[in-house]
Amino acid sequence: MLVEEAVWAWERPLPLKYVLVSEEWDGELVVWARCADADGLFVEPAPRRERLTLVDCAPTARLRKAVERLRRRLPAPDAPVESAGLGQLDIVVDRPEPGADPEDGPFWSQDAHRWKLLDPVVLGCRPSTGDVSLVDVTVEAEVAGPVWHRTEPAEARWRLFNGTGGAGLGNCRRADGLYAHRPLPSAPPLRLIGCEPGERLLTRLVRSRADGDRVTLLALDRAGRVMRHQEHMPLGVVASRPSVLGGALVDLWLGEGPAVRPVPAVRPVWDAWFEGPPAERGAWAAYPPEGRAEWAAFAAARQGADGPLSDPVRHLDGRHITDVPALVCALGEAVAGPGGHYQQCWGALRGCVCGGERPPSPFTLVWHDAEVARRALASVSVDTAGETPYVDDVLRLLAQVGITVELR
Repeated sequence: MLVEEAVWAWERPLPLKYVLVSEEWDGELVVWARCADADGLFVEPAPRRERLTLVDCAPTARLRKAVERLRRRLPAPDAPVESAGLGQLDIVVDRPEPGADPEDGPFWSQDAHRWKLLDPVVLGCRPSTGDVSLVDVTVEAEVAGPVWHRTEPAEARWRLFNGTGGAGLGNCRRADGLYAHRPLPSAPPLRLIGCEPGERLLTRLVRSRADGDRVTLLALDRAGRVMRHQEHMPLGVVASRPSVLGGALVDLWLGEGPAVRPVPAVRPVWDAWFEGPPAERGAWAAYPPEGRAEWAAFAAARQGADGPLSDPVRHLDGRHITDVPALVCALGEAVAGPGGHYQQCWGALRGCVCGGERPPSPFTLVWHDAEVARRALASVSVDTAGETPYVDDVLRLLAQVGITVELR
């Protein structure tokens, strides 16, 4: 049985909310602790947006359209204008293999540096000083990439892509600031409250040592089913005290919690799912976009729990589709019922070669109040050329995988 399929319990009157586990090399599951609560799991991330300049850039498709829109709208040289729907921008820095022909394939080297620019915004552009047919484009984004690469290659080819698996958006000579030093993000401490230590953790508390154990924090619902998990957290207990909840329980302070944590704004979604998967449709609509995205993550984590509906005609309630996460929630609900998830590679909208995942059997999707989404997402586009509105791209993908859509 998979860890996610287990049902957890303890013989205490307190709800069991978290379990700390790890897996041995032979698959044996080690239960380090069962805990009633956690403090410090929800953390507001520090702002990490940076400004980069794509030097001597030859943008194409959607990136070129963003630059052209910026040139038309700027009332002053330094006035920023956000480029709506630019999505994710990837930069691949290719270094040539000895004797490699630059015309052979999209990459010279298997050791290319791949960077992601998340939520990029085009802030400015100006003619290149070396070639008037090129431009220097200033973008602001959260940069994610190979942190172990500190030195910019002396000879390389810099290519721009439309997100993971997407089509090309041009090239540039370099991206000024991409290889700047970035300190590794530090994960704040985590306090586990009301813990019942397992045998191995009791031994660790008596004879403290650090041997590199990596553990997974399982978040449970009230019935003891796993609803989410935070993986590969270092087990470094820096302090332990008798628990504020009393009894034989202890409170544990871990020097470093999960590297990626939910923001405080989505805690109401966690509280809702703690009571179990939703029984009524549309419960996700009460939350803001980040809450809806979290709702969709919960639904994805339990995909297949109930299976897709067998009805050959599914109905999608479009009244509350005012953002992309809302569309994901509503579509999942139409396909698999309340709290359901539609398994689909949305990267296909950006040109991913997967082409999208076909449902077990074709069905008809009746999309009610479709104009709500069309109006709300009119400025969002993820296709390479930047010409097709997001809703049209979704309709194209659904048709491509065999789903007949009726707009109402």
